[in-house]
Order: sequence, then structure tokens, then C-alpha cells
Amino acid sequence: MKNKLMHLSNETMNVGFVKKVEALSGSSVRRCFQCGKCSAGCPMSTFMEHPPNRVVRLLQLGQGQRVLAGRSIWYCASCETCTTRCPNKVDLAAIMDALRKLSWDADGPSKESYVQLANRLFIENIRTYGRQYELRLGAIFNMKSGQFLKDLMLGPKLLSKGKLKMFHSKNRNIGDIEGIFKRIEEMRKKGEAL
Repeated sequence: MKNKLMHLSNETMNVGFVKKVEALSGSSVRRCFQCGKCSAGCPMSTFMEHPPNRVVRLLQLGQGQRVLAGRSIWYCASCETCTTRCPNKVDLAAIMDALRKLSWDADGPSKESYVQLANRLFIENIRTYGRQYELRLGAIFNMKSGQFLKDLMLGPKLLSKGKLKMFHSKNRNIGDIEGIFKRIEEMRKKGEAL
């Protein structure tokens, strides 16, 4: 029995998902011809289950949910080495960013990795306080990731040296910061309508 060779077509691709990725990133997934230069130059590819060129290939083959469920998009450092190296001008850094946005907005397919959890908590801190509150970030991250005692010995040392503050005040421009978050939410809603 011969293996069927998959080819790009509207039937094999999840065209709606790919169009969302392309609209958010401003770059075409279909332009990639799998030369592998992006993955060869990626400083984070050894940590990814799917290196950058394979992420694009999975998108081309209609496997967007598989990409969202993995950790590769969260290990991308957005260094743009992949984009710079691409001979076909595929902006892979923007595609990875678009995939993170889609994963963030997805209801179920994304596993919340430690990276994604830290990202979400970091953003929540900024929205709540207008700046970073490290003690709260570390404590909540440890609780939500199940690593309750991870920084048990480090926390008191940092507090005694003044590196962490026990109490934190909100930024006086918190209303302006909330306005930024609301504009981002409006932009996301408009993006979903595409």
C-alpha cells in the first residue's frame, strides 16, 4: 500500500484558520517552501517540539490545532532570525506572534505551558497595578504551576535585601493603562471578525 503524498489545497488546509494567521501576521504561510533556514538559525529550536519550518508546514497541512496545543510558539524568542534568513520573505516571527494571540484567545486547544502561564500573569499584573509586582507574580505563578515551595528560601532573602517589596502601590496612570487594554481587546474583536 502506497502512502498518499499530502499536497496543498483548500481541502487539506484549514483555510479559515490559515487566513486568520495570515491576517494577524501580515505574512503568507503558503509562501514557505521548507528550505529550513529559519530552523537552522533559530536559537530556541532545540527546545521546541516543532521547529519553525515544521510549524509552518503543520499550518500548511491544516494542523493548526496541533500547533496551538504545543509549546513551540511559547518558546519563540521573537528575535526575528527566522524572518531575516527566509529567502521567500515569510515573516515567521510575526506568524509565531499571531499563533500566540490565537492560542491566547482559544477556548480549548492550547495547553497552558509555564511560559504561557507566566505571560498571562505578567499581563494581569500590569493591568491591575500598572507596573510589575514581582512578589505577587512569583507567588501566584508558583501556586498555579503547582510548585508551591519553589522559591521558599529565595523569597525571604530577596525581601531582606530590598529586591522585592512586600506591598505594592498602583501606578497613578492606571486609567490610561486600562484604556490601552480596552483598545487591544477591541482590536482583537475586530480581528476575529475577519
